[in-house]
Amino acid sequence: KVQSQLGWQLNAQAGFAHDVSLFGVPTDSLDVAGGLSRQIESGGVLSFSAGVSRDDADSSFSPSIPNPATKTSLDVNYRLPLGKGADNPVYAQALINSKAGELIAEAQRRGLNDQLASQLIDVFIAAATTQARIKNVEEGIKRSKRLQDYINDRAGLGLSEEKDVLQVKAQLVARQAELRGLEMLWQQQRVSINRLMGMHWDEDIKPLYKDNINLPDMSFENLVQEVNAHSASLLQTRARLQLADSAIALSRDARKDQLDLVMFAGNRTNSGDIATGSVSDSEVVGGLRVEFNRGIDRSGYDAELYQAQLDRGAALEDQRQVMQDLGYDVSSLIAEIRAGKDALAAYQLSVRSELAKLKEAEERYRTGRTDTDQLIQFEAQLSAAELALELQRIELARRDRRLNLLRGAIWKNIQMPNYDYLGEGDQ
Repeated sequence: KVQSQLGWQLNAQAGFAHDVSLFGVPTDSLDVAGGLSRQIESGGVLSFSAGVSRDDADSSFSPSIPNPATKTSLDVNYRLPLGKGADNPVYAQALINSKAGELIAEAQRRGLNDQLASQLIDVFIAAATTQARIKNVEEGIKRSKRLQDYINDRAGLGLSEEKDVLQVKAQLVARQAELRGLEMLWQQQRVSINRLMGMHWDEDIKPLYKDNINLPDMSFENLVQEVNAHSASLLQTRARLQLADSAIALSRDARKDQLDLVMFAGNRTNSGDIATGSVSDSEVVGGLRVEFNRGIDRSGYDAELYQAQLDRGAALEDQRQVMQDLGYDVSSLIAEIRAGKDALAAYQLSVRSELAKLKEAEERYRTGRTDTDQLIQFEAQLSAAELALELQRIELARRDRRLNLLRGAIWKNIQMPNYDYLGEGDQ
């Protein structure tokens, strides 16, 4: 749309009139005229014009004046602004504003994509957590069943009390009930994930995540630069800065005095019949003039300039704040991932310790040196440690996904849909 401002403009006119001439003679006049004009990128205006007129009076004022008379004109004009409008700032800044509009649209698209990805990450992490809990409960049910079978065998031999049998059964029933609730929750989360991914609602999915999380192999400064380059907020503030700079440039140009250099050259012909025959005259014409215009009250332009400078200052402050927040977000995620990896190692050690403790308790239980209560307690502690370990892995995966989302790396291997406009008749 902006580039069309430099296109050629065509104008034409034609008319007929019956009027009284300067000498009081009734005259019929026929006029035809046309022209082409366009604004040049440098700010000048170039135009071509041509016209034909024919005058037929009832009587001739002088024997030497043709009647009827035909006059033609051909002109080329060029207006060059030397003050206001020099270098065509309106066109140049309109192009900049157009690019800024593209940046704003891209920032909105990128922001919406990141928002959708963030929602999907949250649902994915919740689903992975549910799956981890389901797996943990299933493992607990297996151990409870083994313990129940062992106690039932001992009860048949008269070596276990009824309370032991009931206690293990109660634990088994409670875990089975917990498993039913988790499976119902998983079905809800599976539908949500399929919906966000545009898949069929009952598509079978498995929320997988990396078992080993590592930080990107780059310096903190390069990582922050990558995050800044992807940030939709920074892209939008950059567009705001371009719009503010454009408004400042236009306001400054509007405050200038108008000083235009106007040049023209052409040809005039006059032909027709006179009393002694016919006549035809032709003359090359041209001219040069300077036009000056100055507004006395410039307070309106000053107000526009001040507002544009305020807008630019606000955009710069927002840009500084966004960059600072992104730096904090990156450093926080890096610190959390490093601490999470240390915590993961501690949880792995805890699981090994709880597993060794349970095996030792089972050995003592078989020889009658411990009771069922302690065995059930140790088994519950092992299940809790295993669940804590898996949840820590999921939490590390969540932070890794968040960092990849900030960097924009999450989109590198994703084919985005194409919504290019198809004009009428296109397939």
